[in-house]
Amino acid sequence: MEGASRRRLVALVVLVSVGGTLVALALAGQSAPGGGASRARPAGLRLEPSAGDPTQLTIYLEDIGVNRPETNGGRPQVTVHCLDKDGTVVVTAEEPWPFAGTDGSTSPPHVHISMQYWQLRLIARCRLAGTTPPLGGRKP
Repeated sequence: MEGASRRRLVALVVLVSVGGTLVALALAGQSAPGGGASRARPAGLRLEPSAGDPTQLTIYLEDIGVNRPETNGGRPQVTVHCLDKDGTVVVTAEEPWPFAGTDGSTSPPHVHISMQYWQLRLIARCRLAGTTPPLGGRKP
């Protein structure tokens, strides 16, 4: 009987230890840097301030496969939100969707967002509202 009890105790300790590790790993995966809840991090946009115009930001789609009506739920326009480093919206713009601009070159589809110079300086990232997958990107 002592051997069977010992085996059960060892099995219980192993089970609790492994289970606790899995719970700890799951909880660690739920928090993002800064303590907030984790969310799907938007990706897929490249932001570039215009070299020739200090009041314009160009937003490129990195994956042209998402440049289709279904990505935006079939809506003909998409709302662009550009935010500062604290997450405050600095600029909001409505743009035709899917993006069409290629400027007659080999550049991917993109849009040009005009704004005040001070707004462009504040922007840290932009995202497209309501897209699946979430589309966003950071300014270099």
